[in-house]
Amino acid sequence: MIEILFLALAILSIALSFSSAILLAKSNLKFTKGAVQEVVKTFAWATIWLFGAVFAQMEVDIFNLSGTPLNFIKYFFFLLSLSFYLKASYKLYKISLVLGFASREMPKKLKRVLKS
Repeated sequence: MIEILFLALAILSIALSFSSAILLAKSNLKFTKGAVQEVVKTFAWATIWLFGAVFAQMEVDIFNLSGTPLNFIKYFFFLLSLSFYLKASYKLYKISLVLGFASREMPKKLKRVLKS
């Protein structure tokens, strides 16, 4: 009985990560160029790799394949996903330094306009 619950949770995880990747890919089309498009694209790739890791984990669990190359692939996809999330988060952080209102790197002209 508990195995069916775990299988249902795995299928739900796969559906959510696949849906997230599709939504990110569609929203990326709305941004024609620029830093925001790069951030969305990087998040989309991270979600795609996470989808692969979750799918590989489900296969390992269903077919009892721990200790096989599929288990290695799962961890490879997971680490690749986390590196893309880190890259996207860093890009978003860099954008916030420039566009944030409390920024030290905001252009001086924009600071003068906001202060007046």
